[in-house]
Amino acid sequence: MKTLIMTLALVSISIASTLPSEFDREIYTNGEKIFDNKCSECHVKSMPIPLLMKNFLEENNQTLKLKAPTGNEISFRLKQQVGHKDDMEFHLIQTNDFLKDYLFNPNLAKTICLEGVIKHFEVMPSMKGKITEEEIEEVNHFLYFLEGFNGINEYYHDETKF
Repeated sequence: MKTLIMTLALVSISIASTLPSEFDREIYTNGEKIFDNKCSECHVKSMPIPLLMKNFLEENNQTLKLKAPTGNEISFRLKQQVGHKDDMEFHLIQTNDFLKDYLFNPNLAKTICLEGVIKHFEVMPSMKGKITEEEIEEVNHFLYFLEGFNGINEYYHDETKF
């Protein structure tokens, strides 16, 4: 039993040490709670990408009848469409700035989602007065680490790893 506990502790330490230094579990958890409380009325947190693509591109959103892009779609597109991916710390700042601007001043011209996806939705209402800049920063951190990213985030969908 002692050996098992020691092994689990070592595995946990080695996994934790492989996390990017920019990842903060507390901010991630707070961001997820904010997402659940302020975003999930319209945005489902996560669904398998192949299912989403089939729903949007082949079934005209008739299978899932989603109200808005999912959190993991937004996560992926934020990291692919906004800023410079070479420096994660700077990239987090850039995605946060984008998210803040979009949430306070939504506009179809600013969308980062695929045309085949976004055509199924109206432009979201402004969140001005409904979410603070600090809350947006925490949601951004949650979204950033929700979906895998160019091999950096191997923890996607397995929160036991971080």
